[in-house]
This record gives sequence, structure tokens and C-alpha cells, in this order.
Amino acid sequence: HDRYHASRRNPWNEVECGDHYSRAMASYGVFLAACGYEHDAPNGHLAFAPRLTPEDFRAPFTTAEGWGTFQQHRKGAKQTNSIQLKSGGLLLKTLALTPSTLVAYKAVVRLNGRTLPSVAALTKGRIEITLQEPAHLKAGQKLEVQITPA
Repeated sequence: HDRYHASRRNPWNEVECGDHYSRAMASYGVFLAACGYEHDAPNGHLAFAPRLTPEDFRAPFTTAEGWGTFQQHRKGAKQTNSIQLKSGGLLLKTLALTPSTLVAYKAVVRLNGRTLPSVAALTKGRIEITLQEPAHLKAGQKLEVQITPA
């Protein structure tokens, strides 16, 4: 540790910290904010609110047990969102998405083409979708959400 002593060098530039960890984590925080990403693994919650090109958005995401891609396409008041799990697993009980306008919506959730019973409510400027039964996504599975005005 004497090699990096603060009296001779910048104390925040240790190879084990400043160069290879905190700078990368700082930029990853900006990425998460641009995606509007939230994940709460114990409660099975996932949320996206893209801030850059929300009408045609795609980004990777990570969860406690896996990773995948999120896509969002808007055309008028209709919106399609998809979550494609590439590796690992994901427990999903609630999903929050930001619609194009704040009107009453209905949401249809499908996992690999099979409709999942759910309830959608517009709260705090986003659609909160609660699945009646938790979904356990595995690698290779795709969850799609069709959002249309009610």
C-alpha cells in the first residue's frame, strides 16, 4: 500500500479503486438513469422509463440472477415492450412502464405467447402491472407487454 500512499499520489487513483471501479460505476449510474431502470429482486419488481428515444428504445439490463434486453416501441398511443432474458433467471411480480400519454390504459402480458393474468393501474405517471401469479423467466424466454388505450 505504500506504493499508493496519498503523500506521493492522488489518494483516489489506486488501481484497485479509482481507475478500475469507481469511474466505471459512475458511468453505469448514468446508463441506469437514462434507461429509467429499477430492480428489486426480493419483491420481484422491474421498471423501465427510457429517457432517450422512448419511441424506439433498446438496452441491456442485469438482475440479481440474470441479464437480458429490454425493448420499447411506440406508435401513437400504442406501446409494445419486451423483456428477453438471455441468461439466468428472473422472478417477476410487478412491472412498471411509462406510457406515451397519461390516459387510461389496458395492458396485456404474454410470456412466450401465453397470456398471463394481470392488473394494470396508472400511478405516478406510469403503468404499474401486477401479475396475479409470479412469473419465473428463464434464459431464452420472452415477456411481451402490449399497452393500448382503454
